Amino acid sequence: MTIAIIGGGFSGALTAVGILRSARADNLRVILVDNGRDFGRGLAYRAADPELLLNVPAGNMSALADQPDDFVKYLQRIDVRFNAGSFVPRAFYGDYLEHTLAAAERACPNVLVRRRDQAVALQLDGESKRYRIQFEDGQFVCAARVVLALGHFQPELPRCFSPDVTHRILLPWDYDALDALDPAAPVAVMGMGHTGIDVLLRLKRLCPERKVFMFSRRGLLPHAHRPNPTLPAKVEYPKRIASLPPTISAYAKSLRTSIADRVASGGDWRDALNELRPHTASLWRSLPLSERARFLRRFLPYWDIHRHRLAPVIGDRLQYLFGAGLVERIAGTVRAASEHDGMLNVVLDTRSSDGARTLSVSAVINCTGPNYDLATVAAPLVQQLLRAGRIRPDPLRLGLDVDDQYRLIDAQGRAADNLFYVGPMLRARHWEAVAVPELRQHASALANKLVHDLTFVAHR
Repeated sequence: MTIAIIGGGFSGALTAVGILRSARADNLRVILVDNGRDFGRGLAYRAADPELLLNVPAGNMSALADQPDDFVKYLQRIDVRFNAGSFVPRAFYGDYLEHTLAAAERACPNVLVRRRDQAVALQLDGESKRYRIQFEDGQFVCAARVVLALGHFQPELPRCFSPDVTHRILLPWDYDALDALDPAAPVAVMGMGHTGIDVLLRLKRLCPERKVFMFSRRGLLPHAHRPNPTLPAKVEYPKRIASLPPTISAYAKSLRTSIADRVASGGDWRDALNELRPHTASLWRSLPLSERARFLRRFLPYWDIHRHRLAPVIGDRLQYLFGAGLVERIAGTVRAASEHDGMLNVVLDTRSSDGARTLSVSAVINCTGPNYDLATVAAPLVQQLLRAGRIRPDPLRLGLDVDDQYRLIDAQGRAADNLFYVGPMLRARHWEAVAVPELRQHASALANKLVHDLTFVAHR
């Protein structure tokens, strides 16, 4: 049997690892497809910049759900001073993922096929029930099971920028373009989440004196972890929330009360969020669609800055940069942009009493976050599957519609035969699906299902 995994970043590589660790090699072939340079690293872990740190302590970053200390043990072979509370460079984690995939491959030899290519189309043969995967060069392979492990899609170009200035709007992962910017000219970073902070640190490393403007609609920055954090305690589903009506207002009020109680007793607000994390998916699914939409409109930015935190040293670095005036933080949205005298003039409607403000910059780095609206994603495979009705977006445009077995839902609402998805667009169903602790669980669960299917077919 052939299993094809399209996408060789974290989710795809970990699904392959799960299959290789559990399956017998008889008549099994796993094809891992990716058009990038390295399997396992994806966008998140390919950068070699030592200033880009993981935003989760090492003790919670094992790639193997059944071996929670695996990453820490790997690090301690590099330096015995690393521990579960260490925040280490992302490049180390990319190395670790490559190591984990290679170890699984050695344990189950002659099964994994790595293919550097781009899949552009997927058709189901009605008679054989096998999928035909077509690649950019016209070649194709067939597989009995297909896993779409599509990661983050590049941010959509905001409509506030007219076509004549789009050459001034750069993507955060275009390192060659970032590094080629005039070091003497100011730069604007649009978006103040983790990607925006990564870009800021790269710009500052290349030219410490360069003026950088960071702006977003609300001007919010992620909070930082505590130094030397401990893994969260495992607690039962909160009784306080279980008795509440399923509304985001009721849940938010309860969480605020829980945090206030924790702080009043000498604790830390982060612990209240950490202990809630294993139950967030259940809370999300308990909300009706209208309440989920209300959360996205009113609460999401505040949830994100508390839930997705920075490494402590990065938090300290930001405070220095803002305090020294080397980076200016602005709450505002783009009204217009035009070129003048070799610069891009960006007019912002700010939330301050000053009203509109014009920034003169060499470029704007678009760090507004991944694009999950499938209708606007440029990936050929996604567009082909949409046209064929093989996939559909969820009602809130958060990602792909899937069932509890990770099977994709088609345009008619039917679960696909042997076509699965794993990756960050699972947040449409599970919400918590963008960080390693959750994604490794999803990848492991899907791998176990695929291995179970293999065993069932073999014994028929």
